[in-house]
Amino acid sequence: MRKNIIIGFILAIIATSCVRNKQYPYKTSDFRPDLRKQLEKLVSENQLPSKDTVARNFLEKECTKEELLQILNCENPLLRIVAYRTIVNRQDKDFLKILLTHLNDTAKVTWWYYDDAADVFSVSDLMIRKAEDRNKLTQKEKDILVDSVLLKYPYLRVSTWMIQDIYPQEKYYSLIKKRANIKTERCGEQMSACYALSKFKKKEDIPLLKEKFIKCDVDCSEWTFKAIIAFPDTAFLPVLTRYFEKEIRKKKQHCYDELKYYCQAVAQYRNQESLKILTLLTKKETYPDSWYLPQNKEYVFKAIQKFPAPLYDKTYRELKSQIHDLTPDFFESRKTW
Repeated sequence: MRKNIIIGFILAIIATSCVRNKQYPYKTSDFRPDLRKQLEKLVSENQLPSKDTVARNFLEKECTKEELLQILNCENPLLRIVAYRTIVNRQDKDFLKILLTHLNDTAKVTWWYYDDAADVFSVSDLMIRKAEDRNKLTQKEKDILVDSVLLKYPYLRVSTWMIQDIYPQEKYYSLIKKRANIKTERCGEQMSACYALSKFKKKEDIPLLKEKFIKCDVDCSEWTFKAIIAFPDTAFLPVLTRYFEKEIRKKKQHCYDELKYYCQAVAQYRNQESLKILTLLTKKETYPDSWYLPQNKEYVFKAIQKFPAPLYDKTYRELKSQIHDLTPDFFESRKTW
């Protein structure tokens, strides 16, 4: 019995290997000598550097399109991504068509996106990033790509930022709501999904969103504020009040734009509670450390400008007289009622 299990396991490995070889049938030894030499150099690097190398430049200058398409089906994943990057760099008109046929390439590659920073990505993730970085996609092409990723390959890392950017469409709703429910190691993944979910403005999602907003890590609070801006239900105003009391009043501010979206989220409620918070944000005594008070005043001013209301008029005039470094166009662009 044990012998049969071992034999079955070996046969399974052989079968898997055959499938893999069928999907990526080319080896470096299949290419002409001068190209093979450069491909072997790339393989020896074992990771994708942040800058081009001699071997990568050789591919861009010397490879035919047919050879690049063959390398895209090479058994080494590093070579596959280098081949696709070369195709995009050449501004090949078929770059999207080629990309769509390789979205299922989940082999992992280490990519140094800066000289001192690297991470592991799937080949398809890196292909999509390359296509996006070059700003080659029209809106129609972006829609096609987003559809393919979110509906067929939602496990790709790029799906996280795709979800953040898309308009709310019912075909994506179940995926987005599922993501909003899942806590991950990186809080931005879940909270950006909450932001995407908020754009649907569904009353049934309010309890879920409010729970996530309250539990949100302070490092990801910006996503909470953006979500409330997108879906300003009165149920979320206590979340903003709570943040004011627990964070703004008691903790030191770490960066100048920390309250940028918070001010906008508060201002859009246009009621006495929002006026109270916005007014307090302009007072030195509100903060444990008022180092960023000038910037905070400016963000209150801009928030009132974006979400005007008669009850904000006095605060607006007071801030306008204090803020001198804004251009005239900034003041003139203010909405009127």
